[in-house]
Amino acid sequence: MNAMRALAVDTVNHRSRVIEVPRPVPGPGRILVQIAVSAVNEMDVQVRAGGWASQVKGFRRAGPVLTGFEFVGTARTDGARIRAGQRVIGYCHVLNGPRVHAEFACVDERDMVAIPDTLGDEAAAALVVMGLTAIEVLERIRPLTPGQRCLVIGAAGGVGAYAVQLAASRGARVTAICSAVNADWVGMQGATEVRPYETEPRYRKGDRFDLILDAPAKSSFAEASPYLSRDGTFVSSNPTHDLGAFVRAAFGRKRAGWLMMLRTDPAKLARLVALYEAGVLKPVIDSVFDVSNADAAFERFETRAKQGRVLLRL
Repeated sequence: MNAMRALAVDTVNHRSRVIEVPRPVPGPGRILVQIAVSAVNEMDVQVRAGGWASQVKGFRRAGPVLTGFEFVGTARTDGARIRAGQRVIGYCHVLNGPRVHAEFACVDERDMVAIPDTLGDEAAAALVVMGLTAIEVLERIRPLTPGQRCLVIGAAGGVGAYAVQLAASRGARVTAICSAVNADWVGMQGATEVRPYETEPRYRKGDRFDLILDAPAKSSFAEASPYLSRDGTFVSSNPTHDLGAFVRAAFGRKRAGWLMMLRTDPAKLARLVALYEAGVLKPVIDSVFDVSNADAAFERFETRAKQGRVLLRL
């Protein structure tokens, strides 16, 4: 009864396997969560490929689980807000929190919130980080008003699809960049125009966008700037690819931002759930894999034609 299944990743051979390890014991401020479903993220794929060496070293001190930081599950111990038996959604600190590709994890209570029964496990897991990231962009970094124009690069991925949904709900005119095979699906998320990247340029003469969201970090502020409106904003998922953008943006009206969220809080998670209940954010699920088939999940994540999130059922 004190053992659990967990995913162990071989960062040398880039493979994974399920092992049996002792169940963790929560310390002060932490709650034991029985994980139902998690998701695969870019960081997980990079860790499996041998990346994030300094973070992996820290994860190894805590145990063999090196991947997974967002989850839906059931609390098995009490906290100050959360009670045992409640279903919870959340994610751990990206750089130094526990990893959750395991049957159980001890998670800081500040990183989770209880969810209603109307939000199913897979739907909740599909929403967590990518939905929160889209909210961060569209509600904090650059809120849009009806009629404004938004370009979403990587619109068939998790962040991209939720950004399309959220921007469209605000009355913005959304142009989406994605694979031709996903064009119809992205249009169903609310895009006004879809440009398949195989056959059409990312930017066109005369484009003026109030927001350009580059989810896969394929563009740059310098490249995007001529196609921004006078006070437009360019947001990338990876600022390290374009550090000069922040310097250039400091000397003009056009702005550069980035969308990595290292940690969440109950208020942000509650906002995510509220937008789901209002029908604004609709979970996008590409595929669901059992943890015993995790390598297939990692490989699916790297497929450019996927639609939405790749999930792991624990």
